[in-house]
Amino acid sequence: MGDKTLPMTGGCQCGAVCYRLDRPVQLTNHCHCTMCRRMQAAMFGTWSRIETQVLVIEKGEDALTDYKSSPPCIRRFCATCGCPLFYVHEVEPDLIWFTTATLDGGTHPGHPKEREQHVSTETKVPWHPIADGLPQYQKYPFFD
Repeated sequence: MGDKTLPMTGGCQCGAVCYRLDRPVQLTNHCHCTMCRRMQAAMFGTWSRIETQVLVIEKGEDALTDYKSSPPCIRRFCATCGCPLFYVHEVEPDLIWFTTATLDGGTHPGHPKEREQHVSTETKVPWHPIADGLPQYQKYPFFD
């Protein structure tokens, strides 16, 4: 019996790019680094990680534009509406991160809290307390 929450779909604001996930995500990071905060114009950026071959761009591959924000990290945006969608990192060549809030419905139902964490908290905005009980890491643990 399969996961009733799958497949999950998502896309950009204008609809030029649509994607599908056929498996649950591996990990979700709420990243408090300056770059993610600025890129998403928010207190933190929320990214979920999945195997590259499991994320299928169903529409709009040609509408994506790349930005080498912090080599070896490449961020992918919709060239029409500017919506941040994906990033890939050379350290994780078989994985892709996507902005979790671009999923239809804005979340991934059934995602266990033990696969969620706050990272780069040393640069978080000082006026926002993190009080959700999730693990917190001052730096991103994988890249240190």
